[in-house]
Amino acid sequence: MRRILTGQILLVVCCLFYLIWWYRGYRPGVTANRVDGTNGVLLLITAALGVAGLSFSLMRVPETTNPRISPVGIVNVGILSYFILLLITRYAFHRIVTTELILIVGWTMLEMTVINRLNAACILSGRGFEIMCIVIAAAFLISMVLYVAYYRMEEMKAFYAAMVPLVTEAFSMVILAGMLLAGSR
Repeated sequence: MRRILTGQILLVVCCLFYLIWWYRGYRPGVTANRVDGTNGVLLLITAALGVAGLSFSLMRVPETTNPRISPVGIVNVGILSYFILLLITRYAFHRIVTTELILIVGWTMLEMTVINRLNAACILSGRGFEIMCIVIAAAFLISMVLYVAYYRMEEMKAFYAAMVPLVTEAFSMVILAGMLLAGSR
């Protein structure tokens, strides 16, 4: 459980660095190179924290019961969802497809996998599992609404709206970390 907790904390810090990178590189009216100098260092730190957080979050936990959701099902639904959302956002909403879509879907798949495994290991209770499903779903929905709305917003509003998914996803992982810490006492 400690490794998964470490992974979630690393991902929260990753979101913080991503927010800083976004703020420095995408602020309206400011021309900045997004991959050189300080911004490049921030992007590298963000990527390293993301990979480390992902690795720790996916470390094995000894499962004592069968998972509530098929792990293969989570992956299959995630992949299928990505392509369906890509088509819907591109053709129904005329939204340019960007990396954020795969990050939103990938994060949702990751967190569903994490809570599913924690539940199967009897580390996250059934009630905690259900609460986290709602929290993850809410973060996903907020992210998708803002993803679709981004190019339809006034520039400054879009700039700040693009930060909200990082905040909601970080907040979701903080809630899970809090549940894990509360349960380990």
